[in-house]
Amino acid sequence: MRRAPGRAGGEASRGVARRATARLLPGRPPGRLRTGRRDAALGVDARAGRNADRARVAGAAAALALLAACQPWHCDFESHGACIEFTTNPPDLAAAQVRVDALLERELPFWGLSHLSGWRIQFRDGANYPCYFASESAGCTDYIEHTMSVEIPPTSNGCFEASELLHELGHYALGDPMHSNGLWHGVEPAFAPMVWEYAGAPAECVARYKGITSGMWVVNFNSF
Repeated sequence: MRRAPGRAGGEASRGVARRATARLLPGRPPGRLRTGRRDAALGVDARAGRNADRARVAGAAAALALLAACQPWHCDFESHGACIEFTTNPPDLAAAQVRVDALLERELPFWGLSHLSGWRIQFRDGANYPCYFASESAGCTDYIEHTMSVEIPPTSNGCFEASELLHELGHYALGDPMHSNGLWHGVEPAFAPMVWEYAGAPAECVARYKGITSGMWVVNFNSF
């Protein structure tokens, strides 16, 4: 999951959104207390704390389930088994399908993947996409809704290939919210060969990003 960057910082200053993590349940304090009454009272407090934590986790899960239920899929076409959805259709949808097919041909093998059956890839126009406990995100892998949703950079001039889909595919493939796997080190340098530096790259991608080889798909290693 990727938090949406501040617009003043530009596309190259993307930060990583905080993924929801399991809360540690409070236990008894170390050592024995002198009176059974105090032990019992603390036991009640501890149980109450655990129950409150469980209720909060259950509430968060229910809220996410409700959110997922409110977001029906609107597939424009299918690619590599995945439903592909543009929240705003590109000018030429048939050409976009060819480009998405080619994009996945480049990006799936990076993570040892070949298909995404049962999942949706959503290309959206803005960062206003709640992802777990973040209110905005540049990219989000939603395991409840089986959706990878990525923001098309607002200054991409039609080059949706510059969205951080490669990053979200990594979360799908690795299940690694902490970015601890060594493969994450290859994501930032992959920007050019995935987006503009290859034969037949879309003209809008070459015009917008030619010469940019770093600073776009930055990963915060060993961090959410």
